[in-house]
Amino acid sequence: MELSSPISATLGHEPASYKDYQATSLPQSKTASPSNPFSVSTPLPSHITIQPLTATTLPSFRRTISLLLPIRYPDAFYTSILSDPEVSSLSRAAFWHDRPRPSKRKRSENPTLPAQPALHLDEDLSNEAHLVGAIRCRIEPVPVPALEPATSAGSPQTAHQLYVQALALLSPYRGHGIAAHLLEAVITEALKRYPNLTSVYAHVWEANEEGLDWYERRGFAVEEPVVEGYYRRLKPGGARIVRRGVGVRDWLRVNDGSKVDGGSGN
Repeated sequence: MELSSPISATLGHEPASYKDYQATSLPQSKTASPSNPFSVSTPLPSHITIQPLTATTLPSFRRTISLLLPIRYPDAFYTSILSDPEVSSLSRAAFWHDRPRPSKRKRSENPTLPAQPALHLDEDLSNEAHLVGAIRCRIEPVPVPALEPATSAGSPQTAHQLYVQALALLSPYRGHGIAAHLLEAVITEALKRYPNLTSVYAHVWEANEEGLDWYERRGFAVEEPVVEGYYRRLKPGGARIVRRGVGVRDWLRVNDGSKVDGGSGN
């Protein structure tokens, strides 16, 4: 399968551990409703499903991340999706199906999405679909001041944050809300496991105006100051942290699976 080059990408730095890597390949932006910037109202195209990764679909996930994001992740970045239940729960892929998939949720038709050759997937997806987008995140405890009493990372009282490590989408499928739905799916799953989740954040290359715009239109705030020297192979080498809090709309999706009207997803 030939993969189109991403419109934009942010690169992770090169620390000793792959856990510190982060990269994002983002779709084209559309204007979100100022009154409800957090919601994802654009229905998924009827040919798209968001699914967890399996042993059969992981190679496609790896190929998509490797070709769209200019970071060479170690094997553990991928294999842990199958071996670690938490990593698995915070990883998702978007699949294009040759025929529309039945769904309880109303979905829009997007005739501009191109037809693609099929890949053989697991039986639950049959052999009529192929991977077009992917996301992998991780949970982190919220740092606490040194003077405050420390709690273990797994304690129910510990506040947590969701970190977006990798987000990629093939360029022909951008502008249809798929990337936003991938992010939403992981946030919803994270809230089920970590009810004290307080925020979602990511690093974005300081010169990646399109990536920063994509996050801002989805309710993320760009924090100060610039993290200087974060990107060792880019000039300039700084990163901006984008973050948004977890709110009522996120919990509504956890409690009843509903979508809140308003806004626009991409």
